[in-house]
Amino acid sequence: MVRPRAILMSLTGAAVMWAFLPDDGSPAAFVHETFRRETWREGGFWGRVVSCAGFVVWPAYMLMMSAFYTGHLGPSVRRRTGKGLLRQAGEQLALALTRSIPPRWYYLFEFHDDRKRGAALEYLYRLETKSGIYEFLRKYLSSPETTEALRSKAGFALRCHERHVPAVTALAKVEHGTITRFDGVAHGLPPRDLFVKPMDGAGGRGASVWKVQADGSYKSNAGAVLSETQLIDHLKTLSQKQSYVVRSYVVNRHDLADLSPGALSTVRVLTCLDEHGGIAVTHAVMRMARTPDVVVDNFHAGGIAAKVDIRTGVLGRATNMGLTRDTDWWDKHPLTGAPILGRKLPMWSEVLDVARRGHAAFSDQVAVGWDIALLEDGPQLVEGNKSPDLDIIQRTHEEPIGNSRFGELFAFHIRRALDEKYGRSSSRAHGSETLTRDETVPTRMSL
Repeated sequence: MVRPRAILMSLTGAAVMWAFLPDDGSPAAFVHETFRRETWREGGFWGRVVSCAGFVVWPAYMLMMSAFYTGHLGPSVRRRTGKGLLRQAGEQLALALTRSIPPRWYYLFEFHDDRKRGAALEYLYRLETKSGIYEFLRKYLSSPETTEALRSKAGFALRCHERHVPAVTALAKVEHGTITRFDGVAHGLPPRDLFVKPMDGAGGRGASVWKVQADGSYKSNAGAVLSETQLIDHLKTLSQKQSYVVRSYVVNRHDLADLSPGALSTVRVLTCLDEHGGIAVTHAVMRMARTPDVVVDNFHAGGIAAKVDIRTGVLGRATNMGLTRDTDWWDKHPLTGAPILGRKLPMWSEVLDVARRGHAAFSDQVAVGWDIALLEDGPQLVEGNKSPDLDIIQRTHEEPIGNSRFGELFAFHIRRALDEKYGRSSSRAHGSETLTRDETVPTRMSL
């Protein structure tokens, strides 16, 4: 069966073009090449047929995408930078046809800036990480137990509780028409404000808030008011299609309340195992809802985010994904007016400590993105992301991640996974000396 990522990869031309990328010995170049090579090898006969077929239509597809994105986003870039539409389109096509970088990322990573475009191959792209390299690393280096605990919102909270890691309480799960409370109570819902989210959901889709009223009913963020019995029936009906977790609804501490028009704001902290089995914190961003009609702060759900200096906890400017006509960079929250640039997050050392403790509870996972809420009684984990998004980090930091400390560690663990896959003995076990790239990386495969 041909996997969706192979089809998408074929339409970018990367399956073929990335075989000819310059090899400068950098971590980013190694990640690109490993992804291309392993996708080609694991795709089998039909996967290679799809890759070759996609390469035939790739130029036309890139031309079509360039026309779409230039028409949609080009005028706003022209107003901000003075760069004309034809020049933007030409730069997109040059990246697409020589580097297999689709037009979408021209705007997301602001490659209309000559400096950023010159470093385009140092960025890591969603196509190669989300369902590619992350999956490869988990297959050869992580256990199904910790992977499943990260995947399941309920399992995650329970594992954290067992290991004494501060985390927002999971109250119940709803599966196949049955509500199971974790406190052992047989019936009903806890009489408190509830946050309900799909068990395997991503991007905040399907999430809702239900606040308990004085009469015992629950009022949703959409304005619906249901009795406890009605809400139970509603959740049971929803769970016939997908499972849900019911968590305590929490709010930010008072001195961060102005950073959101309603939804909980969280810090996304990226951690990665280092060469000796320790835990390195490499990047962080502050995520904030932009409008009052959402219950999550997700970047891919219309939210905004700002870089956090991991040494000091100080925020940079905030931005969105860069894929809308009103894209901008904000020193203050665009709705509440709260200051963002230069603001120092409270309890920053405690936030980093919680991230490290969280990773220690899932210690065979290579990289995890932690969503951490800053509450009145301290930071608590909301969830851990087993395939952490790098778009939000590279966009807000205005620089690529491929050759950063994270990129170095990412490449190190990819080499470990390759050794596992191909049965090579290696001294790269945690605490051992790292082999050189020439000793560990297979030569490029000829197409």
